[in-house]
Parts: sequence; structure tokens; C-alpha cells
Amino acid sequence: MKKIVIGLLVVAFAFTLLMGGVSCKQTAAEVTTAAEVTTAAAAGMKIGYSMPFIEDSPYCFPFSKALQASVETRGWEMILTDAKGDINTQANQVEDLVAQGLDGLFVMPTDAAGIVSVLEKVHGEYPDLPILISNTLTDPAEIASVKGFAGPNSYLEGKQMGAEYVKYVEKMGYDIINYCHMTGMAGYGAAIDRENGFNDALKEAGAEAKFNMLDLQPGDWSPDKGQTLTENWLTTFGDELQMIYAHNDGMGIGVVNALKAAGVEPGKIVTNGCDGQTQAVQMVKDGWMLFTIFQSPISDAELSMSVMGKIFNGEKVEYFTYLETPTVDASNAAEYLPKAIEIWGAEY
Repeated sequence: MKKIVIGLLVVAFAFTLLMGGVSCKQTAAEVTTAAEVTTAAAAGMKIGYSMPFIEDSPYCFPFSKALQASVETRGWEMILTDAKGDINTQANQVEDLVAQGLDGLFVMPTDAAGIVSVLEKVHGEYPDLPILISNTLTDPAEIASVKGFAGPNSYLEGKQMGAEYVKYVEKMGYDIINYCHMTGMAGYGAAIDRENGFNDALKEAGAEAKFNMLDLQPGDWSPDKGQTLTENWLTTFGDELQMIYAHNDGMGIGVVNALKAAGVEPGKIVTNGCDGQTQAVQMVKDGWMLFTIFQSPISDAELSMSVMGKIFNGEKVEYFTYLETPTVDASNAAEYLPKAIEIWGAEY
């Protein structure tokens, strides 16, 4: 089987950038930090990490650098793979990884449902190998073949974003708002969860009738696709379009770029992001985005490493360990902007 493996990342990422603030079924104090990992767990563990993207994703690239910083701090060895968004490639890479004698396996699923059979196969062949799902949930969310999940709760983020839009509609006194829904990549767990969470938020608020969806299309997490979709929607719907719900910052940034190019004034068509990238936080501050959800890739990566450290130590962990994801809006964007620059740099 041909191995498609990206070796150990050599770019060091300063550990001082690792940000705290996790919220989950365990308290933040219960999540093992790098400094608390025992010598037994810190020395010589060999881990594999299967990612859906690395350099092709503004979120996954700093995430991968943070993984490497955490691995170096713990004295572990890591083999990192990039599936380039393809579930078949990821399945092959996972099987290649486990054949290399790992002490632990991390998987960030490319396809929430498609990865499950691969995980079950690996567990059957290597029943003592701890597997941790990272960043993006499987479908179903809880499966017997893995130890647990560490990362953001994308469903709750969807509800969080839906609730923000409900507040906006109520504040503006709209009887109805016409919107387009821009999803992440089809089949990707975060896209499914952010769609379902958003819809459930409207339902629970009794506001479903106030939101009239004009169209739903995948933007594949891409700024370029987000911009192209928005250009098409502006042409198709014109002044009828009042809101675009986007599943991440990348697509939201693409939305804003299209609105700027079309001469639309800030706030006339509301949109959002989710990740807390520098550009998105600046766009919130400048009135182009209504909000973004702050999801640090550095804290996200460290959370997964912390949970695996506890597993290596023989400690009991809850199945779900969630990352805290606060809302950034006009009231606090200036406060979050320096944090975003520290994580993402000025260009993202």
C-alpha cells in the first residue's frame, strides 16, 4: 500500500502561544497540561495523527504546528498525514499509520460517517491501541472502538450562531428575514453539526417562520468558493437577500469580499464566521460580520494531546472533552483582535 505521509513537522511553534480555556464534562483543571504529564507518559510515546487537510486549511495549518509543539514538549514522536480532503486516502493512511507500531492514534475525520468502519477495523486488529477523535466528531458521535473525542462541539456552535441570528432578527424587529445558508464540505462532521445546531436554535426559539431560506449550497470551507457563491446569490436574489449564514471564517471572509466588490454597505447583508481568524475578527470590528465564534486551533490541538496524555497515564477520561468557544461580536472584537493576531498572524 502506497504511504502518503507527511513526516514530522519541523516548524517549531512557541509553546507560550498555547491558550487556555477549555470547557467540557471534565473541568479545565482536570485536563492534563503538558507540564503535568508524568515522565512515563512523556518519554518515547509514538503517535499517529490523521488529518483531513494541513496546508490547504487556514485552521489546520496552525493546528498542525501546535500539535508538533505539544509533541516536542512531551518527548513524543509523531507521524502526521494529510488526506487532502479525501476519505479513501484517509482510510489508507490510517491503516498505514497503525502498521507502524503506534502507542496512540488521533483521527480528525474527513467524512464523519465514512471513517467509522475504518476505526472499527483498526480496533479489531489492534484492540489495545487507544484511538482519540480530535476536532471533528464522527457520525454517530460516540462509537465503541475509540476512547473519546476532544475538540469543539460543532453542534453547540451551530446553536450558538443560530441564537445570535435570532437575537439580531428580534433586535431589528423583522417579521421575516431572507437568507442563504453556506455549509462546509458535504459529509464533514462540523458542517453537519453546524447546520443541525443552527436549525435547532431557530426551532427552540420559536423563530423558524421568521427565517426564509432562499438557497443552501456547500462552500467547502473555502474563501474563494464563499466569494463565488455570494456573487451568484447577489445576482440571483438581489435586494431580496438579507443574510448569509456561513459555517466558518474562511467562507464568511469570502462572503464579505464579494459584498465589498459589489458595493454593498457594511451591515446591509449580515453574515458571520466561526474560528476567530484575524480577518474575521477585524470584519466584526468594522461591521462587516455580525459575529464570529472564537475557536483557537492552538488550544484545540493541545486539548487532544492533553486527553491522550491522561489515557497514556491510565487515567479515566470522559468520552467527550469540549473546547470553549466564546462569541466575538461588536462588543468585544477589539479585545479579541490581539489574541487572533497572536494565533493566526495578521494575514489570516
